[in-house]
Amino acid sequence: MAARDRIAEPWGTRTPYGPGESWPTRVDTHLAAGVRTEQVDRWVQSASILHSNGDAMDIAVSGGRIVGVRGREVDRVNHGRLGPKDLFGWQANAAADRLSAPLVREGGRLVETDWDTAMDRVVHRIRELLSEQGPSALGFYTTGQLFLEEYYTLGVIAHGAIGTNHVDGNTRLCTATAAEALKESFGCDGQPGSYSDIDHADVIALYGHNVAETQTVLWMRMLDRLAGPHPPKLICVDPRETPVAGVATVHLAPLPGTNVALMNGLLHEIIRNDWVDHGYLAAHTVGYEELTKQVEDYPPDRVAEICQVPAEQIRDAAHILGTAQRLLSTVLQGFYQSHQATAAAVQVNNVNIVLGMIGKPGAGILQMNGQPTAENTRECGADGDLPGFRNWANDSHVAELARIWNLEQMQIPHYSPPTHLMQMMRYVEQGTIRFLWVSGTNPAVSLPELYRIRSILSQQRLFLVVQDLFLTETAELADVVLPAATWGEKTGTFQRRPHRAPVGEGRRTARSGASRS
Repeated sequence: MAARDRIAEPWGTRTPYGPGESWPTRVDTHLAAGVRTEQVDRWVQSASILHSNGDAMDIAVSGGRIVGVRGREVDRVNHGRLGPKDLFGWQANAAADRLSAPLVREGGRLVETDWDTAMDRVVHRIRELLSEQGPSALGFYTTGQLFLEEYYTLGVIAHGAIGTNHVDGNTRLCTATAAEALKESFGCDGQPGSYSDIDHADVIALYGHNVAETQTVLWMRMLDRLAGPHPPKLICVDPRETPVAGVATVHLAPLPGTNVALMNGLLHEIIRNDWVDHGYLAAHTVGYEELTKQVEDYPPDRVAEICQVPAEQIRDAAHILGTAQRLLSTVLQGFYQSHQATAAAVQVNNVNIVLGMIGKPGAGILQMNGQPTAENTRECGADGDLPGFRNWANDSHVAELARIWNLEQMQIPHYSPPTHLMQMMRYVEQGTIRFLWVSGTNPAVSLPELYRIRSILSQQRLFLVVQDLFLTETAELADVVLPAATWGEKTGTFQRRPHRAPVGEGRRTARSGASRS
C-alpha cells in the first residue's frame, strides 16, 4: 500500500474474526522510494519502540543502510501488521541533523571533540563531586526508549557503584500512574492482562485511552473483532469524540477532572446490583468492605451532576461491565494525566477485581505505557525503583540485591523514596545536586514550569551531561553532549508484555481515594 494511503487510512484493511479465534495475519511493508524487495540484502529482526505495542518487524538493509521495514507475520503481538510510526519512523535514523561527534563547552560555546576528551571531563567531574560531597551530588534522568541492558547498567552504576538516590525516568511524565496503580492494587508493577485478551473478550472498556491514534495496531485488532461475528461491546470514557467513541456501545464523556467520581459511580452500580464475584473476593482480596463504603455515596444521579454525564448512560455502562463474561479494561493518558490520576486508575483495577475478571482469557487489565520499554525502565531500576520490582522499603529485597551486586547493603540507597524528577530539579536549584546526566529525553521542553526549568538547567554550578541523537534544547545547555546510537543501530533486548502475568495469591483491592501517588 502506498505511503500516503497508510497515513490517510492508518488501520488498513479489515480481517474479521470471532471470539476465541486466532487473529488473522496481514503483512505490512514499506520500502524507500525506488527500492524493490529483491534489492534488499538482508532482513534484520527488530521491534518498534515508538508505542507500547512493540510491534515486531524486520528491518530491510541494503548497502549497509536501512531502506524499509516489514511486519513479522509470526509475531504474537501484531501478526504482521505495522502502524504509521512503524512504517515510517526509521526514516529519522538518516536525518541530516543527527549528532555525530561529542561536544564540550568551551568559552560558552559547544564545540566538537573526541570521545576521550569528552569522557575524561565527565569522569573528572564525577570524581571531584564524590570526593567533595558524596553520591548526593549526582543525579540521573533517563528515557523510556532504551534497552533492558542499558537500563540495568544505569541502575547498577547509579544505585550500586555511586550510591545515589537521585534517579528517575521520563516515564514519570506518562506511566508513573500506571506503576503506582498496579502496585496499589496488586503489590507489583506488572500487567495482569494480555493483548490476546482482545480475541476472547465480550466487553472492552477503554478509560482515557484513544487506542485508535496511540496504538494503531492494537486498534486494528479491536476493529477486526468488531467486524467479525459476535463482536464485543465497547465502553469509551473520553471527553472527546475520538474514533473509539465513534464505534462505542456507550460513550461516557465526563467533565475533565472528574474521573474518580465516574469510576465511583460505576462501582456503586456494580455493587448495588450485586454483579460481584464474592468467591474471588474472598479468596484473593482484602478491603472490599472499605471500597463499598467509599462508593456508596456515588449513585448515578449524583455522579451525573459531578461529571455532566447522563445518569442513564452511567447505568447502561455499569450494566455492560457488571454482566460481562470476559472484561478487558485498558487505561492511558486521559486518566494518567488528570486530577487524582492514581486513584482513578486504581478504581479501574477495582472494577475488574470485584467482578473476578482477572487471570482468564479475555479478562484482564492493561495499564498502558507510552513505549514498551517504559515498563522496562521500571523493571530494571532506571526510574528510581530497584531492579526486578524490588521494593526499596523492604530490607530483604535490598539485602538480596546487595548480595547480587556484591555490595554492602547500606551502599544501596533505601533510606527514603527514590527522588522524583521535580524534586531533583529543586535540589539542582538549591545547589545540592551539581551533576545531572540526561539520557534520551528533553526536559527543557517536556517539564512543567519551563522558564524555571531552563533557568535551573542553565546554572553555572550544574555540570550537565546530555546523551541524545540530536542537539535538543536541553543539549544546547549542556557541558558535555554525547551522540547516541538509536533503534536499528545497536543490539539489545526489551520485554514486551503480550502475555498474561501469572496470577498469584494475596492480591487485594486498593481503596478509593487511598492511593499513594
